[in-house]
Amino acid sequence: AGGGSAMTNSSSATTKTKQLGVSNNRLFLKIGFAISVSFHFIYAGTQLSSLGASLPALKAHDELLIAPDGGGGDSDLYSSSSSISKSSKRLSSTSSSSSLFDPRGKSLPSHSSPNAELQALVSSHDAIKDDCGVDLVYVNDHILPDNITHPPNQLIPNLMHITAKSRCMTPSFAQNIDRWKETLGSKYSIYIHDDDAVNKFIYEKRWWEFPELKEVMACVTAGAAKADIWRYIMIWEYGGIYSDMDSSPNKFSVSTILPVDDAFFPLEKLGIPAQYWFAASPRHPVMYLSAKHALQTMAFRDDIANNNAAKTTGPGAYKTGFILFQRFAGLETNGYVEEGVYRGAHGRSARVIGTKTNSNEWIIREGVKGKTGGYEQMGMTHFSGTRKKFNQMQQGQQVGCLDQRYKMHVDFTADWVNIV
Repeated sequence: AGGGSAMTNSSSATTKTKQLGVSNNRLFLKIGFAISVSFHFIYAGTQLSSLGASLPALKAHDELLIAPDGGGGDSDLYSSSSSISKSSKRLSSTSSSSSLFDPRGKSLPSHSSPNAELQALVSSHDAIKDDCGVDLVYVNDHILPDNITHPPNQLIPNLMHITAKSRCMTPSFAQNIDRWKETLGSKYSIYIHDDDAVNKFIYEKRWWEFPELKEVMACVTAGAAKADIWRYIMIWEYGGIYSDMDSSPNKFSVSTILPVDDAFFPLEKLGIPAQYWFAASPRHPVMYLSAKHALQTMAFRDDIANNNAAKTTGPGAYKTGFILFQRFAGLETNGYVEEGVYRGAHGRSARVIGTKTNSNEWIIREGVKGKTGGYEQMGMTHFSGTRKKFNQMQQGQQVGCLDQRYKMHVDFTADWVNIV
C-alpha cells in the first residue's frame, strides 16, 4: 500500500511538471507573437512613411509612363515635360494627399487667355506660307483679343474653328473663309486648324475626361472620322463655333447667337441638329456625350478599315449625343426635333434654329461649288481612299480595334499618330 501511494505521488508530480512546461511554452509563444506583431507594425509604419515622402515623384513617374507625350500638367498644354523631377514639382504643388487617388485626376483647366493658347496651337505651319504653289492660296487666321471674343455675361465665346488638311487652299475655299471673316470678323477670332494643329491638340495634352482618346485614335482610318472626334473635343474645351470648310453664311450674322444661348444648332435636312456647323459653350454635355459615343463606337469595331464616318463618328454619334443630353434630364426623344430651346442634362440647354425643309436658311451646308476637285487638289482623301490604303498596309487582313489598341502597347514600331 505504501509503495502504491509513493507511485501515485510521483505520477502526480510528473503531471504537474508537464503542465507547467506546457504553460511556459504557451507564455513564450504569446510573448514571441506579440514581439513579432510589434516589429511588423513598426516596419510597416516606417515603409509607409517613406512611401508617403516619395509618392509625388512616383506618381509623376507613373504619369510619364502612361502618357509620356503629355507630361501630366495642364499648364504646359502643348509642350512635353522633359523630366520626372519637373513633373514631381508641379504635382506636389497642385495635388493634396486627399485627392491623390481621385480618378478624376484634378479639376478641368481654365484658360486665362484662350486666344493666346489657340494661336500657339495653330501657328506651327506658318513656315509653309510661301510654299503653297501656284494653284493654292495661303489662308491666315483672324485673331482678336480676349476681351472682344469673351465678353462678360455671354455663354458661347466668339471663336470659330475650321479644320483643313493644310492652310494652302484652292481659291474657292479661301474665298469661303473670307466670307466668314467678312461676316464675323468684327467680333470673332477665326482659326484654321490644319493636320498638325489637330494632332497637337489630340496627342499633346493629358485628357483626364477622355482617357481612351489616344488609344482609340489608333483605330481611326478616315480623316473625316478624326475631324468628327476633334470637333466635339475642341468645342468641349474652348467653346465657340465649329464649321466645315465648305459651309457658308446665309442669314447668319454676328448677332444671331444670343448671349443666353448655351448651344446653338441649325437644323439640317434630316430634321436633326446639324453636325457640319454648330456652336456651344465650353463643357457642354452634347459635346461630351457625342465624343464619348463616337469613341465607344470605334473602340470595339471588328474591322477598322470599315470607316464610314457618317455612321460611326459623324451625324449618327452627334444625334445620339443630343438624345442622351435630353434623356439624362428625364426627357425622351428620337433626336428629330423642330426649332426651339431644349433643356437637357445638368440644367444645360440648346437652341435649335431653322427648318428641315429650308436647312440652308441660316448656314449653307455646301457653299463651295465644284469642291470635289478642290479636295483632291488640296490632298484631302475620301474615306474610301483611306480604306484602300489601310487594307494595303495590312495586306488585306481584317483588323479589329481591340487588337489594334493592344498592339499600340507592345509594338514599339507602331506610331500613336494614325495614317490620317
